[in-house]
Amino acid sequence: MTSKRSFTNTVKEDLKRRIWPLALSIVGFFFALPVLALIKVQDHISSYEALRDTLPQLQYSFVRFTIGSESGFALCGLMIMAVLNAMHGMKYLHSRQEADFYGSIPVMRTSKFSAAYLNGILIGVIPYIVMLLFAAALGASNGLVTAAGFLYGMQTMLIYISSYILIYTFIVLAAVLTGHGAVTVAAAGVLMFGLEIYAELLDSYGGMFFISKYSSFDGYTYLSPVTLLLRMIDTNDSININPSQYRYPAQSFVIVVISLIVAAALFMLTRLLIKLRPAEAAGRAMAFEASKPFIKVFIMIPTALAFGLFFPSISDSVTYGWMIFGLIVGIILSQAVIEIIYEFDFKACVKHLPSTAVAAVIVALTACFFVLDPTGYDTKLPAEGSIESSALYVPGINSDGYDYRYSYDGNTESEEERIMRDMRLTDTESVYTLAKSGTEFAKANRMRRKSHDAVYDAFDTVSSSYTEISVNLRLRSGRQFKRTYYVDLNDSANLDALRRIYDTDAYKNAEYYILSDASAYGPYGTDGIDSIQKISYESGNYETRDHELSSSEVQSLIDTVRNETRALSFDYLRNEAPIGYIYTETEVDHGSYRESYSVNIGYVYPSFEKTIALLNEYGIEAKAELYPDDIDHIIKVKFDDEGEHISEQIESGDEIKKLVPNLVKSNFSSQNYAIFKVAEDSNYEVYYRDSHMPSEIYVLKE
Repeated sequence: MTSKRSFTNTVKEDLKRRIWPLALSIVGFFFALPVLALIKVQDHISSYEALRDTLPQLQYSFVRFTIGSESGFALCGLMIMAVLNAMHGMKYLHSRQEADFYGSIPVMRTSKFSAAYLNGILIGVIPYIVMLLFAAALGASNGLVTAAGFLYGMQTMLIYISSYILIYTFIVLAAVLTGHGAVTVAAAGVLMFGLEIYAELLDSYGGMFFISKYSSFDGYTYLSPVTLLLRMIDTNDSININPSQYRYPAQSFVIVVISLIVAAALFMLTRLLIKLRPAEAAGRAMAFEASKPFIKVFIMIPTALAFGLFFPSISDSVTYGWMIFGLIVGIILSQAVIEIIYEFDFKACVKHLPSTAVAAVIVALTACFFVLDPTGYDTKLPAEGSIESSALYVPGINSDGYDYRYSYDGNTESEEERIMRDMRLTDTESVYTLAKSGTEFAKANRMRRKSHDAVYDAFDTVSSSYTEISVNLRLRSGRQFKRTYYVDLNDSANLDALRRIYDTDAYKNAEYYILSDASAYGPYGTDGIDSIQKISYESGNYETRDHELSSSEVQSLIDTVRNETRALSFDYLRNEAPIGYIYTETEVDHGSYRESYSVNIGYVYPSFEKTIALLNEYGIEAKAELYPDDIDHIIKVKFDDEGEHISEQIESGDEIKKLVPNLVKSNFSSQNYAIFKVAEDSNYEVYYRDSHMPSEIYVLKE
């Protein structure tokens, strides 16, 4: 028989044995929220009275670090309570005495489980909500929490609670699947991070064996409840000090809904498993015999693959041999450990070998997939006629032009990612020529490896003229084909293809940020070009010359640099290096602090006659070339293979005149290293007749 007493009474009865987790939750969140809020209130009031910060800055800081996305103490408290409540609430499943007791009383299994599950949520969530409201009230009473700030705190609360419920439910599922507390912890880790580990391992194998693998940072994945949480609270400093702009990205709330749906589905699954769970499962490692081989295989595969990566990574010997050794070791060790845990018996390490064989076959097939590349990831291209547009990134062209774009919502994006996304080349034939050459390199070299780094080992056998490029072929189907290739620019077909691409506006507009539409406002300050008050010019001699300019002068200079940059040709870059660069300092107000960025406006080449003339007109000295008559002497430093150097002083006027046309400033010699080559075995330190001018380091053109 089962009791007809209400579910509410069952919840109350369960809550009576959960007093100490409830007390811990209340006390913990009291210190994590209201007490922290009091500390912040006192600090912020003192800062405001001392005129160190403005009120909007202090409001920003209080909201963000007390009830917002940076409230780390509250988040840690929720995660601790998720683990604690799940383990404590389900511990009756792991105790034979308690399992027998609850099995003997007239209460349905599902009712008892649902009551324990619900209490685990309430014990963590209700104290958090109450204390967060308390902290918000303390801030509001002191003018530190506005209506917009409070709304942001409520959004944070929703995100944190959804993450708490999802992580808590995963641990509850692990507790139901197992019969021992220690095993539950391990099982929870497998459930929450298993798919994430698979993704990371497969990505690592791709990077290890595919020479042309394109890699970029795509942010947090959706494969773990923890990474889901990080994605939701990653606001990228999107909160501006303007209270009306406190916000999370819209995707955060989509993830909240998905998280709650997944948690509900997991709860229903776990509730079903409770009905099927054997009463004698308490004390066992695994509650369900049928689940053992599946979980074992699921764990063995990434374990063996990880060992397969580990041994080659610490060896300079033959990669494939150590990889095979690592795979075998991983299979043997994981088989032994899992079976010992399953049976709580060391003699069990050789049991249930059929499931081990299944895991070994899957591991072998996975390794063969990456080693042999049956799908042609490295060696195949889509049909040329299927390409709608393309993008090309060459790190060896304009290499230091603009490393990162700082946007004013706090996002940072690599130069490569920006170009691969924005560039629209219609000359797909030239890009295809380069990509085809890259596939030929990969085909010839992907199996010729001595260590874990495919590219560098391949380079041991080929000319140093190979240059790295990344391509994005956008297909008419909507798919994007991204690869990183290595092409030989000594091949005239490749060089001509790169020349045709570089000399198009489509390439330059994306490659040179000053030519893009965003350059009119993005890197030059929140108010655009009008925000620039000082222009700096660096000529490479470690002496920066700057000048205060009017908005019209800044605009004229930027327009001139833009026009002369657009006029650069591929063949010119093969023979000339920059002689200086122009930049400005801009500030971003993050609310609680201000951050300065040095933003590159553009590099100056010897052909930039109008730019050089304007700089001199504005009182910033700039010279187009090095004059032999200005030089007192040159010290040549030659390096040998052992790193030793031999110095030679050059004082002869004739020798200096011969050297000067081929000298380029060391600071700028690598700007276009893919196509502009310099001798790397010597440096030339130039000393001027004018003793006030510091010496400069030059290198020799090849």
